[in-house]
Amino acid sequence: MITIDQVESVIHNLPQDLRERALQYIEELNKEYPQSEKKFSFDWVGDLKDEEPSLSTVEIQHKIHTLKA
Repeated sequence: MITIDQVESVIHNLPQDLRERALQYIEELNKEYPQSEKKFSFDWVGDLKDEEPSLSTVEIQHKIHTLKA
């Protein structure tokens, strides 16, 4: 598997004009293979820590969703 460090090292050693071409190529590849759907985040964790402790996690998620809307 190729690492980002390996790619950076190769690009770093290129002359400026070829670095620009490499960047353009990478951007084109990125357009062909769009990023995956937005992943679920847990950024709501802890926002309701002072709420009723008997709330279920689903109820807490619903409350967080209404607070962010």
